Amino acid sequence: MVNRAILRIRALTSSKKRITIMSLFLVLWLTMTCWFVSQFPGTANVVDQPTTATAKALGSFKSFSGSESKNIHPHSYTICNGLSNQLLAHAGNIAYAITYEQPILVPNAFIVNGVQTVLKKGGTSLEDVTPSSSEYVKLSDIFDTDSLVTFIESFGITATLVPYEENTHGTLGCSWAKFVSLASPTIATEVLSHFRPSIFVQKVVDYVQRGLSEDDTVCVHHRGGEDWRTHCENWESISDGVWRHNCMNEPSHDLAIDIKNRLLPNDFLPTIFYIGDDNPPADLERAGLTVTTRSQIMTDANDFDLLGHDSFDNLSTPDNFVSLPGQKLREILSYHGGPCLPGFRDICAIVDFLVCSSLKNFIGNSVSTFSALQIAQRFGEATWYNSRSIPLANVLKAYAMPIAYTYTEESAETGKFMLMTSILSAKLHNPNCPIHILYHGSSDTTFQAWLEENSVIVHFHTPTWIPLIMSMFIHGDIKKSHLFHHVGNYIGTWQRIDIPLYIKAEYVLLIDCDTIVSAPFTHADFGLEMTKSISFSAEGNEDLDEPWNAGVALLNLPYLRETYDDFLDFIGMHADNSPFNVNMRTDVKMKTGRKVEQPSDQGAYLSFYADSKKFLAKEFNVKPYYTHTPPKIAKIIHFHGAKPHDYIGEWLGISCSPAIKKLCEKKERNAPILCWSLKAFADTIITGGVDLLRDYCDSAFIGSSSAIESCFNFFSALSQITHKELGKRTCKQILMSNR
Repeated sequence: MVNRAILRIRALTSSKKRITIMSLFLVLWLTMTCWFVSQFPGTANVVDQPTTATAKALGSFKSFSGSESKNIHPHSYTICNGLSNQLLAHAGNIAYAITYEQPILVPNAFIVNGVQTVLKKGGTSLEDVTPSSSEYVKLSDIFDTDSLVTFIESFGITATLVPYEENTHGTLGCSWAKFVSLASPTIATEVLSHFRPSIFVQKVVDYVQRGLSEDDTVCVHHRGGEDWRTHCENWESISDGVWRHNCMNEPSHDLAIDIKNRLLPNDFLPTIFYIGDDNPPADLERAGLTVTTRSQIMTDANDFDLLGHDSFDNLSTPDNFVSLPGQKLREILSYHGGPCLPGFRDICAIVDFLVCSSLKNFIGNSVSTFSALQIAQRFGEATWYNSRSIPLANVLKAYAMPIAYTYTEESAETGKFMLMTSILSAKLHNPNCPIHILYHGSSDTTFQAWLEENSVIVHFHTPTWIPLIMSMFIHGDIKKSHLFHHVGNYIGTWQRIDIPLYIKAEYVLLIDCDTIVSAPFTHADFGLEMTKSISFSAEGNEDLDEPWNAGVALLNLPYLRETYDDFLDFIGMHADNSPFNVNMRTDVKMKTGRKVEQPSDQGAYLSFYADSKKFLAKEFNVKPYYTHTPPKIAKIIHFHGAKPHDYIGEWLGISCSPAIKKLCEKKERNAPILCWSLKAFADTIITGGVDLLRDYCDSAFIGSSSAIESCFNFFSALSQITHKELGKRTCKQILMSNR
């Protein structure tokens, strides 16, 4: 839309009309820029995940743009502030140019000290630091700009590295957030991945890396100094209704506790590669953690050949260009009076950032853009000690949310084939999301091989609490929950309580096997005020915003890990009385809740975490029996209670089990959303091949060849029907015509 608007503006012949429209466009641009910038504290730092989907993403944008690069004025821009803001400015503008097929002028500058200051005493506005107001070196001294230009030109646009001059690099200030948000996030993250170090910087990074053990070192990026506290106070004081209360870690925790809560129970205490705005806190070593920093490693660098190196020495002579001979660079990187020699913060930051990127494990502060970009490049498998939201995720919408399933070989066969279908749907719509499964059993090697082929991370799981859960199963009432119908399914639903013991991530989206992921989602879709513990959606009442159903659940893993032992003790108190009493609203008109019996893990979660649970948006748990929810809002469809084959069986005259009878009978009340959900299931299961569909139908209707054929023919036919055609017939009619 922006590209078309620009072309229309250029097509105007009336200068007066052109000035008026450009003025309005300028106001809109500045408004968007101010809003985006208000979402972040002023200082910090960046990277993201390269993906093979770049060409596909670009294709969709090109078909929209339809413009020729040679007919468009080159896109120019400025850079500002610290390392990460500079990288985001480059990535956002380059991705924008690629997306809309414009040639681009890349400023050949890297600011060496991008620390911002408040414009006026008591204010919240921060002054941008640009190469015009601060010392800088060449971008080509820091990064391999030859390979960057080659990458950009592989998209068919011209990229030129040009000396920095303010009058040739835009006059609207540093509006990186605007361009990041307008560009394809896939392309933006690919651009970020191509900011690779120059030969000399790589030499420095390699030296620091040799002082670390990649396998057992955790990179920790900590913000807690005076300047960060000031920024947090200013940021949180913005009165625009946006939630901004995770700038610092929990007041009741020190950093060592927050780090340990982000380790798995059987992990050895790691070495910490510490990056911060001050020297490492003393509590880290008191807690038994070994801590090292870049300055400590560089101090011992007697054999490191930096002296006399001319890479940063007098390569150009603009007013603010700074000379950095090797001896000075060594002094900067080994400074012990703080994180970096004053005046050169971002020279240290680029080394720290690249070393940190080479380490598998990361714990940071998600409000800092330095941390936010470290998190992004790890595809969701990172943690942040301040927990909750990642503000940058609302601009760079490329943050993967890990997905988790549980499975026991004692489950009913039908459940396995539904699980396979759900996994296929998750891979289809969220190809960058890591998928985990807690797997109980060892006999089904065929299924285990299938999981490996589909890049599912398998955690073999032997629960220690099975005797306790079996006692609860014995006391369960099958009329109140279908979970008591099959012992394997009951064990499977309890497996989720052990997820925090196996998966190293800040959050994970747990979804049951009877689900279909029907749309992409990223971290931003879960809001800023993410749960401290658990988030559930509603159950039967689609208008109720009460956490209730655990079929799709957002889990805060460090907090669940911290409270795991107490939670297990709480469950043990119910061994002889399966239901948990939960204070809940059951109707939208209720002001307060009443005691409701909830079975199994769902009741345990809701009762134990009553003070911290949150509501998960309805689109993550859309039920086929909903009566007025628009189908297209669904990101996840949940066949809660009645499964696809149960609806088919009911239409064929095969009664549903007592626990789900009412759900089956709701089918005629809202046939469109039910049929839409069944089609989503059909479209997905057929991608696994006809054998998967055949296995599903065989397991669902054992001993009834006619029902098996009806099931197979129905889903085969449904997968061939368009959504437009779907509105002309009900699913029951489609079933009956394909028996």
